[in-house]
Amino acid sequence: MRRWSIIVLFWAALILGVYALLSFERARRLSRPEIAGWDDIHGCGSLTSFDGTKTLDLDRTHKAHLTEKTSDDDDAPERTVDGTWSFEAEKERYTISFEERSASYALVKPEGSSVCILTPGDVGTVNLGESWFAPKDE
Repeated sequence: MRRWSIIVLFWAALILGVYALLSFERARRLSRPEIAGWDDIHGCGSLTSFDGTKTLDLDRTHKAHLTEKTSDDDDAPERTVDGTWSFEAEKERYTISFEERSASYALVKPEGSSVCILTPGDVGTVNLGESWFAPKDE
């Protein structure tokens, strides 16, 4: 009888501990302020250039990271540039800035598709060479 009560207490404590941990994490997540544009772009993950030599990563704190591989030499180190991103809700445009250069992009996530496209200019005339691509998180 004593052995069973110890086992039951152990499992009850374990379940309560996991519940408390998950509740605290959920409360922490819900208490974070909403960031305009983040929910849509976050589901795209890392974006890759059309030629595959560059990767663009955006984070919740409005930081942008551009990683560039040299296509000539596989042994050459990658070049990383840090910048910022912002979202203009009225125009539904993302502005990404690196050093002295900024570009404005529209996010295209076709319904029923598994791809995200971050494209400059008008969505009707997409410039593939200056666009960024990523598979959508399901």
